[in-house]
Amino acid sequence: MRPVRLIAALGVAATVGMLMLPAGPAWAAPTTPPFTVHANPNPVVAGHAVTLSGSVGPEAAASDCDYLVMFSAAFTLTNDPTMAAVTTTAKPSGSFSATTTVPRAKPAGTYPIYLRCGGAPVGGGKLIVQEAPGTLQATPRSVTAGDVVTVSGWLIPAPAGSACSTGVLLLSRAFVGTHEFADVPAIGAAVKRDGTFTVTTRIPRSKAAGTYDITGRCGGGTIGASATLVVRAAPTPTTTPAPVPPAPPVTHSQAPTPTAAPTAPGPVTQPATPAADNLAGRWVIPGLAAVGASTLAALGMWLLYRRRHLTSLSR
Repeated sequence: MRPVRLIAALGVAATVGMLMLPAGPAWAAPTTPPFTVHANPNPVVAGHAVTLSGSVGPEAAASDCDYLVMFSAAFTLTNDPTMAAVTTTAKPSGSFSATTTVPRAKPAGTYPIYLRCGGAPVGGGKLIVQEAPGTLQATPRSVTAGDVVTVSGWLIPAPAGSACSTGVLLLSRAFVGTHEFADVPAIGAAVKRDGTFTVTTRIPRSKAAGTYDITGRCGGGTIGASATLVVRAAPTPTTTPAPVPPAPPVTHSQAPTPTAAPTAPGPVTQPATPAADNLAGRWVIPGLAAVGASTLAALGMWLLYRRRHLTSLSR
Protein backbone atom coordinates (compact mmCIF):
# COMPACT_ATOMS: atom_id res chain seq x y z
CA MET A 1 0.00 0.00 0.00
CA ARG A 2 2.84 2.33 0.76
CA PRO A 3 4.30 2.17 -2.77
CA VAL A 4 0.87 2.99 -4.24
CA ARG A 5 0.42 5.98 -1.91
CA LEU A 6 3.91 7.20 -2.78
CA ILE A 7 3.27 7.07 -6.52
CA ALA A 8 -0.06 8.94 -6.07
CA ALA A 9 1.65 11.68 -4.02
CA LEU A 10 4.34 12.11 -6.64
CA GLY A 11 1.66 12.46 -9.33
CA VAL A 12 -0.19 15.14 -7.41
CA ALA A 13 3.03 17.06 -6.83
CA ALA A 14 3.89 16.94 -10.51
CA THR A 15 0.45 18.26 -11.45
CA VAL A 16 0.71 21.14 -9.01
CA GLY A 17 4.18 21.98 -10.32
CA MET A 18 2.91 22.17 -13.88
CA LEU A 19 0.11 24.50 -12.90
CA MET A 20 2.57 26.79 -11.16
CA LEU A 21 4.71 27.22 -14.32
CA PRO A 22 4.65 30.81 -15.77
CA ALA A 23 1.95 31.26 -18.38
CA GLY A 24 2.68 32.51 -21.93
CA PRO A 25 1.36 35.78 -23.42
CA ALA A 26 -2.39 36.14 -23.13
CA TRP A 27 -2.84 36.92 -26.91
CA ALA A 28 -1.18 33.59 -27.82
CA ALA A 29 -3.14 31.41 -25.42
CA PRO A 30 -5.71 29.11 -27.03
CA THR A 31 -8.41 30.56 -24.83
CA THR A 32 -7.74 34.15 -26.02
CA PRO A 33 -10.66 35.37 -28.19
CA PRO A 34 -9.80 36.73 -31.72
CA PHE A 35 -9.23 40.46 -32.11
CA THR A 36 -11.99 42.33 -33.94
CA VAL A 37 -11.39 44.70 -36.89
CA HIS A 38 -13.97 47.49 -37.17
CA ALA A 39 -14.70 49.20 -40.52
CA ASN A 40 -16.05 52.75 -40.81
CA PRO A 41 -18.17 53.45 -42.76
CA ASN A 42 -19.75 50.07 -43.09
CA PRO A 43 -21.36 49.65 -45.61
CA VAL A 44 -19.06 51.62 -47.89
CA VAL A 45 -19.68 52.59 -51.52
CA ALA A 46 -17.09 51.23 -53.92
CA GLY A 47 -14.58 53.92 -54.81
CA HIS A 48 -14.67 55.49 -51.34
CA ALA A 49 -12.29 55.27 -48.38
CA VAL A 50 -12.82 53.08 -45.33
CA THR A 51 -11.01 53.19 -41.95
CA LEU A 52 -10.05 49.91 -40.24
CA SER A 53 -9.42 50.00 -36.49
CA GLY A 54 -9.27 47.83 -33.38
CA SER A 55 -7.02 46.81 -30.48
CA VAL A 56 -4.76 43.85 -29.67
CA GLY A 57 -4.01 44.94 -26.10
CA PRO A 58 -0.77 46.23 -24.58
CA GLU A 59 0.76 42.77 -24.07
CA ALA A 60 0.35 41.77 -27.72
CA ALA A 61 1.53 45.19 -28.91
CA ALA A 62 4.76 44.69 -26.93
CA SER A 63 5.44 41.41 -28.76
CA ASP A 64 5.00 40.29 -32.36
CA CYS A 65 1.71 42.16 -32.80
CA ASP A 66 3.31 45.56 -32.95
CA TYR A 67 3.16 45.17 -36.78
CA LEU A 68 -0.28 44.23 -38.15
CA VAL A 69 -1.42 43.12 -41.61
CA MET A 70 -5.06 43.11 -42.79
CA PHE A 71 -6.11 41.22 -45.93
CA SER A 72 -9.43 41.36 -47.79
CA ALA A 73 -10.75 40.79 -51.29
CA ALA A 74 -12.52 44.15 -50.87
CA PHE A 75 -9.13 45.89 -51.17
CA THR A 76 -8.27 44.56 -54.62
CA LEU A 77 -9.88 44.15 -58.06
CA THR A 78 -9.52 40.37 -57.85
CA ASN A 79 -11.11 37.88 -55.47
CA ASP A 80 -7.76 36.91 -53.97
CA PRO A 81 -7.43 38.65 -50.56
CA THR A 82 -3.65 38.10 -50.50
CA MET A 83 -3.06 40.42 -53.47
CA ALA A 84 -3.81 43.58 -51.49
CA ALA A 85 -3.00 44.21 -47.85
CA VAL A 86 -3.34 47.10 -45.44
CA THR A 87 -0.52 47.37 -42.90
CA THR A 88 -0.26 49.38 -39.71
CA THR A 89 1.62 49.56 -36.39
CA ALA A 90 -0.06 49.07 -33.04
CA LYS A 91 0.34 51.77 -30.41
CA PRO A 92 1.73 50.85 -26.96
CA SER A 93 -1.85 50.57 -25.75
CA GLY A 94 -2.53 47.98 -28.46
CA SER A 95 -4.92 50.13 -30.54
CA PHE A 96 -4.41 50.36 -34.30
CA SER A 97 -5.99 52.24 -37.23
CA ALA A 98 -5.46 52.38 -41.01
CA THR A 99 -7.36 53.83 -43.99
CA THR A 100 -7.67 52.40 -47.49
CA THR A 101 -9.86 52.93 -50.57
CA VAL A 102 -12.16 50.27 -51.99
CA PRO A 103 -11.73 50.03 -55.80
CA ARG A 104 -14.59 51.63 -57.68
CA ALA A 105 -15.02 48.51 -59.80
CA LYS A 106 -15.53 46.25 -56.75
CA PRO A 107 -18.87 44.43 -57.03
CA ALA A 108 -21.35 44.74 -54.21
CA GLY A 109 -21.08 42.13 -51.46
CA THR A 110 -19.88 41.24 -47.97
CA TYR A 111 -16.11 40.69 -47.75
CA PRO A 112 -14.19 39.11 -44.82
CA ILE A 113 -11.21 40.98 -43.31
CA TYR A 114 -8.32 38.87 -41.98
CA LEU A 115 -5.99 40.24 -39.28
CA ARG A 116 -2.55 38.71 -38.92
CA CYS A 117 0.53 39.37 -36.79
CA GLY A 118 3.57 37.30 -35.96
CA GLY A 119 2.88 35.09 -38.98
CA ALA A 120 -0.48 33.83 -37.68
CA PRO A 121 -4.15 34.93 -37.95
CA VAL A 122 -5.35 36.66 -34.79
CA GLY A 123 -8.79 37.96 -35.75
CA GLY A 124 -10.69 39.93 -38.36
CA GLY A 125 -14.03 41.44 -39.32
CA LYS A 126 -16.42 42.03 -42.24
CA LEU A 127 -16.92 44.86 -44.73
CA ILE A 128 -20.09 45.43 -46.76
CA VAL A 129 -19.43 47.04 -50.14
CA GLN A 130 -22.14 48.78 -52.13
CA GLU A 131 -21.89 49.04 -55.91
CA ALA A 132 -20.69 52.39 -57.23
CA PRO A 133 -23.00 54.20 -59.67
CA GLY A 134 -21.82 54.99 -63.20
CA THR A 135 -20.55 58.49 -63.93
CA LEU A 136 -20.55 60.81 -66.96
CA GLN A 137 -19.09 64.31 -67.28
CA ALA A 138 -18.10 66.90 -69.89
CA THR A 139 -14.89 68.95 -69.66
CA PRO A 140 -15.20 71.87 -69.90
CA ARG A 141 -18.85 72.14 -69.00
CA SER A 142 -19.30 75.27 -71.13
CA VAL A 143 -17.77 75.69 -74.61
CA THR A 144 -18.09 77.96 -77.63
CA ALA A 145 -19.50 76.38 -80.77
CA GLY A 146 -16.54 75.25 -82.86
CA ASP A 147 -14.39 74.26 -79.85
CA VAL A 148 -13.63 70.74 -78.55
CA VAL A 149 -15.04 69.03 -75.47
CA THR A 150 -13.90 65.87 -73.62
CA VAL A 151 -16.56 63.44 -72.41
CA SER A 152 -15.44 60.90 -69.79
CA GLY A 153 -16.99 58.58 -67.26
CA TRP A 154 -17.02 55.21 -65.57
CA LEU A 155 -19.11 52.09 -65.97
CA ILE A 156 -19.61 49.17 -63.64
CA PRO A 157 -17.18 46.62 -65.11
CA ALA A 158 -19.08 44.19 -67.28
CA PRO A 159 -18.20 40.54 -67.91
CA ALA A 160 -15.42 40.07 -70.47
CA GLY A 161 -16.75 39.84 -74.02
CA SER A 162 -19.97 41.75 -73.32
CA ALA A 163 -20.90 44.94 -75.17
CA CYS A 164 -20.35 47.18 -72.14
CA SER A 165 -16.87 45.77 -71.53
CA THR A 166 -15.49 47.17 -74.80
CA GLY A 167 -17.38 50.32 -75.77
CA VAL A 168 -20.08 52.86 -74.95
CA LEU A 169 -22.22 55.06 -77.20
CA LEU A 170 -22.57 58.71 -76.12
CA LEU A 171 -25.62 60.65 -77.34
CA SER A 172 -26.21 64.41 -77.50
CA ARG A 173 -27.78 66.91 -79.88
CA ALA A 174 -24.70 69.06 -79.28
CA PHE A 175 -22.52 66.59 -81.22
CA VAL A 176 -21.90 66.51 -84.96
CA GLY A 177 -24.42 64.32 -86.75
CA THR A 178 -21.98 61.89 -88.44
CA HIS A 179 -23.56 58.92 -86.60
CA GLU A 180 -26.99 58.81 -85.03
CA PHE A 181 -29.02 56.68 -82.65
CA ALA A 182 -32.77 57.26 -82.61
CA ASP A 183 -32.21 60.50 -84.59
CA VAL A 184 -29.74 61.80 -81.97
CA PRO A 185 -26.08 62.42 -82.94
CA ALA A 186 -23.78 59.83 -81.32
CA ILE A 187 -20.06 59.22 -80.79
CA GLY A 188 -18.36 56.04 -79.57
CA ALA A 189 -15.80 55.63 -76.78
CA ALA A 190 -13.64 52.63 -75.86
CA VAL A 191 -14.07 51.24 -72.33
CA LYS A 192 -10.91 50.30 -70.42
CA ARG A 193 -10.54 47.29 -68.15
CA ASP A 194 -11.35 49.33 -65.06
CA GLY A 195 -14.57 50.63 -66.64
CA THR A 196 -13.35 54.15 -67.48
CA PHE A 197 -13.72 55.79 -70.90
CA THR A 198 -12.69 59.11 -72.49
CA VAL A 199 -13.39 60.65 -75.90
CA THR A 200 -12.89 64.13 -77.39
CA THR A 201 -15.14 65.68 -80.04
CA ARG A 202 -15.61 69.09 -81.68
CA ILE A 203 -18.92 70.95 -81.37
CA PRO A 204 -20.11 72.20 -84.79
CA ARG A 205 -19.57 75.92 -85.29
CA SER A 206 -23.14 76.25 -86.52
CA LYS A 207 -24.59 74.77 -83.30
CA ALA A 208 -27.11 77.10 -81.68
CA ALA A 209 -26.46 78.34 -78.14
CA GLY A 210 -28.17 76.36 -75.38
CA THR A 211 -27.86 73.59 -72.77
CA TYR A 212 -27.62 70.06 -74.15
CA ASP A 213 -27.96 66.69 -72.36
CA ILE A 214 -25.37 63.93 -72.78
CA THR A 215 -26.42 60.31 -72.14
CA GLY A 216 -24.80 56.92 -72.73
CA ARG A 217 -25.82 53.48 -73.89
CA CYS A 218 -24.21 50.04 -74.02
CA GLY A 219 -25.46 46.50 -74.25
CA GLY A 220 -28.91 47.66 -75.30
CA GLY A 221 -29.54 49.82 -72.22
CA THR A 222 -28.55 53.12 -70.64
CA ILE A 223 -25.49 53.49 -68.43
CA GLY A 224 -27.52 55.13 -65.66
CA ALA A 225 -25.64 58.43 -65.73
CA SER A 226 -25.97 61.71 -67.64
CA ALA A 227 -24.29 65.11 -67.98
CA THR A 228 -25.07 68.55 -69.40
CA LEU A 229 -23.07 70.75 -71.75
CA VAL A 230 -23.58 74.50 -72.19
CA VAL A 231 -22.83 75.70 -75.74
CA ARG A 232 -22.21 79.38 -76.47
CA ALA A 233 -22.87 80.74 -79.97
CA ALA A 234 -19.79 81.20 -82.12
CA PRO A 235 -18.85 84.87 -82.73
CA THR A 236 -19.91 86.36 -86.06
CA PRO A 237 -16.89 86.73 -88.36
CA THR A 238 -16.06 90.33 -89.32
CA THR A 239 -14.49 91.41 -92.65
CA THR A 240 -11.39 93.53 -92.20
CA PRO A 241 -10.80 96.02 -95.08
CA ALA A 242 -7.50 95.79 -96.89
CA PRO A 243 -4.95 98.35 -95.70
CA VAL A 244 -4.69 101.47 -97.90
CA PRO A 245 -1.12 102.48 -98.76
CA PRO A 246 -0.19 105.99 -97.56
CA ALA A 247 -0.29 108.84 -100.12
CA PRO A 248 3.13 110.05 -101.33
CA PRO A 249 4.31 113.30 -99.74
CA VAL A 250 3.59 116.51 -101.70
CA THR A 251 6.68 118.43 -102.83
CA HIS A 252 7.02 121.93 -104.34
CA SER A 253 7.80 120.46 -107.73
CA GLN A 254 4.73 118.27 -107.60
CA ALA A 255 1.95 120.57 -106.40
CA PRO A 256 -1.51 119.06 -106.65
CA THR A 257 -3.48 120.16 -109.67
CA PRO A 258 -6.72 121.90 -108.67
CA THR A 259 -9.81 120.15 -109.79
CA ALA A 260 -12.14 122.28 -111.94
CA ALA A 261 -15.70 122.58 -110.80
CA PRO A 262 -18.12 120.64 -112.96
CA THR A 263 -19.97 122.79 -115.54
CA ALA A 264 -23.29 122.38 -117.25
CA PRO A 265 -23.15 120.49 -120.53
CA GLY A 266 -22.99 122.81 -123.60
CA PRO A 267 -22.43 122.55 -127.34
CA VAL A 268 -19.45 120.56 -128.25
CA THR A 269 -16.88 122.56 -130.25
CA GLN A 270 -14.28 120.95 -132.33
CA PRO A 271 -10.74 121.94 -131.45
CA ALA A 272 -8.73 123.77 -134.06
CA THR A 273 -6.64 121.63 -136.29
CA PRO A 274 -2.89 122.15 -136.68
CA ALA A 275 -3.41 123.38 -140.29
CA ALA A 276 -5.73 126.23 -139.21
CA ASP A 277 -3.25 127.26 -136.51
CA ASN A 278 -0.46 127.52 -139.09
CA LEU A 279 -2.61 129.60 -141.51
CA ALA A 280 -3.52 132.14 -138.81
CA GLY A 281 0.06 132.46 -137.71
CA ARG A 282 1.59 132.86 -141.18
CA TRP A 283 -0.93 135.00 -143.20
CA VAL A 284 -3.91 136.38 -141.32
CA ILE A 285 -2.10 138.12 -138.49
CA PRO A 286 0.65 139.69 -140.70
CA GLY A 287 -2.02 140.88 -143.19
CA LEU A 288 -4.01 142.61 -140.51
CA ALA A 289 -0.85 144.28 -139.28
CA ALA A 290 -0.06 145.60 -142.81
CA VAL A 291 -3.58 146.97 -143.29
CA GLY A 292 -3.37 148.82 -140.00
CA ALA A 293 -0.03 150.36 -140.90
CA SER A 294 -1.30 151.59 -144.32
CA THR A 295 -4.37 153.11 -142.74
CA LEU A 296 -2.29 155.00 -140.20
CA ALA A 297 0.05 156.29 -142.93
CA ALA A 298 -2.87 157.56 -145.08
CA LEU A 299 -4.45 159.27 -142.08
CA GLY A 300 -1.19 160.99 -141.28
CA MET A 301 -0.75 162.32 -144.83
CA TRP A 302 -4.31 163.67 -144.90
CA LEU A 303 -3.84 165.50 -141.64
CA LEU A 304 -0.60 167.04 -142.94
CA TYR A 305 -2.28 168.18 -146.17
CA ARG A 306 -5.20 169.76 -144.37
CA ARG A 307 -2.96 171.66 -142.01
CA ARG A 308 -0.98 173.15 -144.87
CA HIS A 309 -4.14 174.05 -146.80
CA LEU A 310 -5.62 175.92 -143.87
CA THR A 311 -2.38 177.81 -143.32
CA SER A 312 -2.37 179.06 -146.94
CA LEU A 313 -5.94 180.31 -146.76
CA SER A 314 -5.25 182.32 -143.67
CA ARG A 315 -2.52 184.28 -145.43
